[in-house]
Amino acid sequence: MMPSAWAPTGAAAWRKRRRSAVVPALSYLFCLALSGPLFAAEGAQLRVCFLGNNLPFSSQHDERGFDVDVARAVAKTMGRTLVPVWVRNDERITEVDESDFPLRRLSRNECDAILSVPGRDAVREASNVTVGNAYYGAAFELLGREGQTPASLHDIEHQVVAVQAQTIASFILESLKISMQTFFSTEESLAAVATGDAELAFVWGPTAGWYAKQEPGTKLTFATAEPISVARWNEHIATRTEDEALRTALDAALTTLRRSGELKAIAQRYGVPFYPPFEKTYDVMEMFRLSRAKE
Repeated sequence: MMPSAWAPTGAAAWRKRRRSAVVPALSYLFCLALSGPLFAAEGAQLRVCFLGNNLPFSSQHDERGFDVDVARAVAKTMGRTLVPVWVRNDERITEVDESDFPLRRLSRNECDAILSVPGRDAVREASNVTVGNAYYGAAFELLGREGQTPASLHDIEHQVVAVQAQTIASFILESLKISMQTFFSTEESLAAVATGDAELAFVWGPTAGWYAKQEPGTKLTFATAEPISVARWNEHIATRTEDEALRTALDAALTTLRRSGELKAIAQRYGVPFYPPFEKTYDVMEMFRLSRAKE
């Protein structure tokens, strides 16, 4: 409520009182804006697209997953309300849009962001979508039964390695001249190790970690060495290219969560191996050099 002193008593007096009130009023508004996390607009939402059946990243059934929990933390940091936009997907790979990343939904402004996107190449088919800064790293990882896992791929001697067919992981093993047995999925590859049908597995780390957490009796353990660079990717958040201010705010929130350790804690909740963004990641020429080194 404005004070009674604002009652007009002549033009000159009114202008004087207006000038004297402008500075404190602006200062108050500025402080009020700063008091909200990351300058959030009152009642603002954060719409994030999630695949409905994609653990450890997202599950519509119980609204959980690594990406879901990260999005909640991001929205809280930004002072926004998270609005999940669930996208039906089939575990069988039938169409990239519905079984990989829901880029069309993002392109059509049906959501504001998609999490865990492995770089610009993953969004190249959506001309109005781009990615923000990397906020964590993920990789293909070597696993074996407890006490039987080599430190790294380079320490494998004569073991046969289970791997999902036609993946970068299988190409890496081929380049390194490592004996392998191919399977249709990461889960089948890990099950082969658990049952003794294969000695090791080289599969996507987040999925492997989730499997091992859900099946503790398998006693699967990760190799201790950091994954080689050609097996590594950095993960980003994708937004529409025009939403630069939102992308900047999302990057800031994710950086805050990573530095506080909250991102790592969320990853551990789902068994996801957590790495800060890698300095060096998958590169075609590095893959070629890896292959030539074993000739």
